[in-house]
Amino acid sequence: MKYLKNYKKTDFIVFIIILILSVSGYLFTKFNDDLYKTEIMKITKIEIKNQETSTNSLGLTEIYYEKKITGIITNGINKKKEKSVIYEETYSKIVTEKYHKNDKVFIKDDNIEGLKRDTYLSILVIIFVISIFLVGKLRGCLAVFSVVVNTLIFYFGLDLYFKGMNLLFLCLAESLIFTCFSLLIAGGKNKKTLTSIISVIISMIILFIGTLIITKTTNYSGISFNDMSFLTVPVEDVFLAEIMIGGLGAIMDIAITISSSIAELIEKDKNITTKALTKSGREIGKDVMGTMINVLFFTYLCSGLPVFTLAIRNGYTVRNYITTNFSIEITRFLVGSIGIVIAIPISLFIAIVIFKKGKNHE
Repeated sequence: MKYLKNYKKTDFIVFIIILILSVSGYLFTKFNDDLYKTEIMKITKIEIKNQETSTNSLGLTEIYYEKKITGIITNGINKKKEKSVIYEETYSKIVTEKYHKNDKVFIKDDNIEGLKRDTYLSILVIIFVISIFLVGKLRGCLAVFSVVVNTLIFYFGLDLYFKGMNLLFLCLAESLIFTCFSLLIAGGKNKKTLTSIISVIISMIILFIGTLIITKTTNYSGISFNDMSFLTVPVEDVFLAEIMIGGLGAIMDIAITISSSIAELIEKDKNITTKALTKSGREIGKDVMGTMINVLFFTYLCSGLPVFTLAIRNGYTVRNYITTNFSIEITRFLVGSIGIVIAIPISLFIAIVIFKKGKNHE
């Protein structure tokens, strides 16, 4: 009950609106089959018609299933009619999916094209939005809003890229927009936000120039682009763009944390010395640096984990895989970590200059 007292009347009104929108969104995705042009079938029965086991040269076995999947068509000219299709499934589900009764699947040319996932996605979105509101209230809703807007900006940037605009220029521009918009939404229009924006921009510029110089002078030696071999554009440009956007969130978090901390220290003790601020800022930087570097590490580790598991299962050694495939993930992690380390002294210096200057003029 004490926790509920922290909520204002407007918070409860917003929460009711979120609940109404959530329920409406869920019902819409559950009953929107007629809006799809591709035929959709709700599975009512699954039968295994045949089962085979195959063994490769490494002695690894794989089970192959031939299933007859029956269901009711839920849209189009064959709506409410029963239909059966033959579906081949593997035990490992590397290139196939396992379907269950009551799942809705897309049907094209009597073949299953995939699962209709919008209902499941809506449930995740609803849980995310409600959770972030309960914790962050209106500011949490603004955070969701910033994510949506940043996604639209990113999509707009991709559209410009496909129309011929330079990829690196687009990433630089989008990084600037992401930084300004996200920090303004998170912190509002004040000195802390200004300090964070300046810190992030300077850190990203230094990181980008440093990475560009090192990669160009070494000609990307030691970095394997095997995972990008399917691209029809220069992989180096894509790699640099990934590094910039990949480390942006962590650098923003560092900048806003240090800026807010310095502002709070000065607010509590207007006579605090620059030396004391620097010492406190370094301690704060040490605390957040370790956690943010670990966030980057586990993020990049997870992105390569499925292919890593598949490679090890098929006879690759750990050393062989890391040198041929995982080197690019390691490079992303190291460059992003360097960006975090760079952002700490830069954010600390800019925060002290701006906030101490402001106090000196009062």
